[in-house]
Amino acid sequence: MSNRYELARLPNGMHAYLELNSINKILQDKGLGANGSAQAFHTNNVMQRMVKYMPYLTGATIKIMIAQTNVNNPYITIDVPYAKFLYYGKLMIDPQLNAAGFLTEEGWRSRKGVNKVKSERDITYTKTKHPLAGPYWDKRLWQAEGKALTGKLQEFIRRGAK
Repeated sequence: MSNRYELARLPNGMHAYLELNSINKILQDKGLGANGSAQAFHTNNVMQRMVKYMPYLTGATIKIMIAQTNVNNPYITIDVPYAKFLYYGKLMIDPQLNAAGFLTEEGWRSRKGVNKVKSERDITYTKTKHPLAGPYWDKRLWQAEGKALTGKLQEFIRRGAK
């Protein structure tokens, strides 16, 4: 949809018009609308940078995030049962044992069929591969790299996101 405005009538009888696209059309054409290229760029940039703030033991959580996230949407998805407690940084425990599990000759185990509950105890993250790992990955990223994220998005838009 466009809006057409008459600017002037010239002495020779000609008319001068200004024709403008709607704001939504302009945003869409520039890649700034929902599901636009700027959104995809930003979601992908956030996801790539956020990885270093996430715990890393096997890399499975990161691989799941990459597989489940549609960069055209403004959401990063990690839909696995353990992601929530990793994100919030609180240990989930067996309410009867008051512990996450117990040590056996075969290694750590949990009682079968027991729903764990969130405790107030903080998770101790392994920081061998990701020294910046901790809870609230998105907030930690924004705190440390918010200006860089904003700058990269502005640069992408200035280059003519499409």
